[in-house]
Amino acid sequence: MQTDTLFWGSLVFAGIDEVEVEAAAAAFGTVEVVARGRAAGAACPDCGRFSERVHDRYQRRLRDLPLAEQGFVIRLTVRRFICGSGDCPRRTFAEQFSRLAAPYARTTRLNRALEPPAPAEY
Repeated sequence: MQTDTLFWGSLVFAGIDEVEVEAAAAAFGTVEVVARGRAAGAACPDCGRFSERVHDRYQRRLRDLPLAEQGFVIRLTVRRFICGSGDCPRRTFAEQFSRLAAPYARTTRLNRALEPPAPAEY
């Protein structure tokens, strides 16, 4: 069943401008949102040079907190860019979605929910 992308975009990505929802579907107790980055390019993490030259794309599958007793998954298309600086040791780099998820991690919201509570101060 297809669902409203504007609704899911505003609910899940509220305050995260770097992501655009392309599609959303709900089936078998799971909601899956397909999203991608909005920016035209990204800055190289080593030299800081901005690049719009896309080298490749790959999918990240991010688990998030359940919504309305349904599992929630974000399929995020991540682009790898080519660094155009000749003296930079990094040839390619992936765009970062720091407000959504750290590299190799679940979503930021799910990580916070899974952290143990801070010890109480007396």
